[in-house]
Amino acid sequence: MRKSIFTLILLALVSFVSAQSLQFEWNGTVYNSGDAVECDNDEFGYGEYIQHMQIRNLTSGDLNVIVEKEVMEDLEGVMNFFCWGSCFSPDVFVSPRPVTVEANSVSSEEALSFHALFDENVYGYLVMRYYIYDEANPDDRVNIIVKFHKSGEGVGENTRPMTMSKAYPNPASSLVHFDYSFDGNLKAVVYNLLGQEVLRQDLNANDGQMTLSVADLQEGIYFCTMMVNGRAYATEKFVVKK
Repeated sequence: MRKSIFTLILLALVSFVSAQSLQFEWNGTVYNSGDAVECDNDEFGYGEYIQHMQIRNLTSGDLNVIVEKEVMEDLEGVMNFFCWGSCFSPDVFVSPRPVTVEANSVSSEEALSFHALFDENVYGYLVMRYYIYDEANPDDRVNIIVKFHKSGEGVGENTRPMTMSKAYPNPASSLVHFDYSFDGNLKAVVYNLLGQEVLRQDLNANDGQMTLSVADLQEGIYFCTMMVNGRAYATEKFVVKK
């Protein structure tokens, strides 16, 4: 009798595990629900830490997958957002539309990514949890924890003056300004939320006020990065609103 009960429990557990419809993976590594990964990948060199991930559909039918985020440990001066098919603003916690992952397939490498944008002088950990589930079955969900980490090691070794003010006015409709002081060959590069370059401007002086025309940009969130001798040194966010 005890053996029969044990067998039934074991079968129930196996059935529960096999019922999982989705899993996280990246570069051949499979992550179990609840696993944690540390992200110290400053991909573009201006404080944006990105954890790429893929989603595998373990079922024999197509699934319309939703991504949801949860802040576990916040850090002042860090903005987080995620991309799932499209990139969404930081105030979006649940993807507003699903992305279809075909049966027994994995999502593309470009579809899913988790982002943390650190202010210039902010260091430490931002800890996020991300959930994925089929739109038709939200109870069958798995999650992964991402610990975004910006280290303060080496801070103060570079004596080059580097200052960049917040954007003003913000929001902006036609012109946006920044005060700055840098030493070197300077360019200002503006990116949208998808990480696409939308504007570039050379600067002839090492300090002063920089003015960018944003009249031709669509409404939304943008990031202005100061490039010094080809390297990104500071980034500030601004909003375009017509």
